[in-house]
Amino acid sequence: MKIRRWTYATALVTLAVSALTACGGSDSSKNTSGPEKTNIKVGVLPIPDAATVYLARQKGYFKAEGLNVTPTILANGSETISRTMSGGVDFSYSAYIPIVQAATQGVKIKVVTDGYQGRSNLYPLITLPNSPIHNAKQLIGKKIGLINTKGFPSLLTNAALKNQGVAPNQVHLVEIQYPNMPAALQNHSIDAAFMTEPFLSQSQQKFGARVILDTMSGPTADLPVGGYLTSQKFAKQNPKTVAAFQRAMAKAQQAATDRNLVSQILPTYVKNLSPQVAQTITLGTYPASLSKTRLQRVADLMAELGVIKQHYDVSGVLQ
Repeated sequence: MKIRRWTYATALVTLAVSALTACGGSDSSKNTSGPEKTNIKVGVLPIPDAATVYLARQKGYFKAEGLNVTPTILANGSETISRTMSGGVDFSYSAYIPIVQAATQGVKIKVVTDGYQGRSNLYPLITLPNSPIHNAKQLIGKKIGLINTKGFPSLLTNAALKNQGVAPNQVHLVEIQYPNMPAALQNHSIDAAFMTEPFLSQSQQKFGARVILDTMSGPTADLPVGGYLTSQKFAKQNPKTVAAFQRAMAKAQQAATDRNLVSQILPTYVKNLSPQVAQTITLGTYPASLSKTRLQRVADLMAELGVIKQHYDVSGVLQ
């Protein structure tokens, strides 16, 4: 009798587990259709380019895809790549210049989402209001501050100067973080600065910074700025996570066509940016789809200026 009672009880437990599984009570049945990894870190820079990551969180686009995303502020585009490849973050925003440079050197990168595209007066070279420098030719022999002397700012600067008849070796590029640019100008450590928002508007309002040259003009007009990348290893091991991230970001990029939404989100992660200034700063655009043609334009310009040794087909880095 004891054996029969044990068998009966065991059978009841087995039936209960089977019923729960049939009703979706098993965690494994949920995981087969959702992202492989749900807690995601995204490396970003404290600039308007990254607005759509914060929009996607605010609007619930990530949550709807089963993702819990934490933005991680990084120093520059080079760090975003190294942190992504080491696994410190799962995705990151980076300018396309270091992305292409890394890819040509054999770094296994995948660009998963377009991020930001430039427009006129988005990245000008500025100086003090009383500076004797008024045009590109007067920058010969002068020091120009850039956040990265080997990345996107230097490509734009050199292309714009070349278009004005000034060779890259005729100026001195000095690496300085954006928040420190105004002070560097005012203490004459540099003669001009490559500036972006919101630091551009802040400099104009605080001490009347004056534009010398628009680096987003001529051969660089409307040039794609940057996008979101991951490692080839992560993309291969987590295809559903990558696809979920892409879908959420596509919605956010589309939502960013509403200037007011972007202006409202910027002060939440850009230090010292007031809501009033956020409404007036110059913004680029947020492309809703990834385009080989746009990214190829960046790689071709890099080859033309000698940033990379030869033509590079970007097809291999697109996810």
